[in-house]
Amino acid sequence: MQKKEEFDKLVDYDKKGILSSLIIESSDLATKSETLDGIITSWNHGAEKIYGYKDKEIIGKNVSTTIPPHLINSFNELTKKVVEGQSIQYYETKRIRKDGIIIDVSISIFPVKDENGKIIGILTLDKDISGLISAGKELVFQNKEKGKRADELVIANKELAFQDKEKEKRADELVIANKELAFQDQEKGKRADELFIANKELIFQNVEKEKRASELI
Repeated sequence: MQKKEEFDKLVDYDKKGILSSLIIESSDLATKSETLDGIITSWNHGAEKIYGYKDKEIIGKNVSTTIPPHLINSFNELTKKVVEGQSIQYYETKRIRKDGIIIDVSISIFPVKDENGKIIGILTLDKDISGLISAGKELVFQNKEKGKRADELVIANKELAFQDKEKEKRADELVIANKELAFQDQEKGKRADELFIANKELIFQNVEKEKRASELI
């Protein structure tokens, strides 16, 4: 019986929007509503965490409080589309916190209608994606660095290949030079042999001359 009562109570809470309010309040998303003129009418705990403003500080102020000046026109163009009945989902842009820090956010904007279907306000859900953007930039930087390293390795490998070719050329030149030296040594040996034979011939001729001279005497 008690479980049935609890079930009925939860259904009743849901119908009254109490559960939705609790879900919105506990969400990490910055959930805020505003009039068509941009005046903030509700501000959940997620919005306080992301932007640094407590609800008492920000409710009643214009939503432009959290928008960098150079993005006001862009936001006005988005809200114009929402007022015309469109919904904007996961639009990446920048917002400004209470402490002045610019953060990256993904925003979704929906029209709020009354019971007759007339658009009376705007509901905005903001998600802080600064961490994701930073991680993405870090990945891009690392990929660029890897690309640079790869290019450097290609250049280094080409240089090594060139040096290896040069070494091979030098080795070939040394082989040729050694062959030339060996040939020259052989030629010198031949010349030495020829000189030795020539000297023997001269000695023989001198001996013959001396014999001839002795016979003449």
